[in-house]
Amino acid sequence: MTATDPPGATASRTTAPDADSPPAGGAALPVPTTPAPNDPPPIESGWGGWTRGYGRRGSALRQKLATHLAARRRKRRAWARDIARIVLVVSIMALCLLAVEIGRKAVVVLNRADLGAVHLFGERG
Repeated sequence: MTATDPPGATASRTTAPDADSPPAGGAALPVPTTPAPNDPPPIESGWGGWTRGYGRRGSALRQKLATHLAARRRKRRAWARDIARIVLVVSIMALCLLAVEIGRKAVVVLNRADLGAVHLFGERG
């Protein structure tokens, strides 16, 4: 027996030995004859009891609240991802628009440069 065995557990054999069982002498693990008790842990006195809720009902409420808060966090993250995607698409479109406008301006400047200095400064009197 170990320190973690439930009270009432014994190290004696629960069935008769047969040909398939391992030899005696400590090779087999003991099987408890009674199941572990299903009692809730004792309620702590003082502030410890207040911080952990009211027994099983408190833990169920905490679990329900944790599930609800996790669902809200997932929704907020989904909204944040959607907004980030929209901002990304709009910024890429703005960059494309700027690239097109810069290209158009470059074409205009190069075409005017081909006309020579007369176009840039006007004809002299």
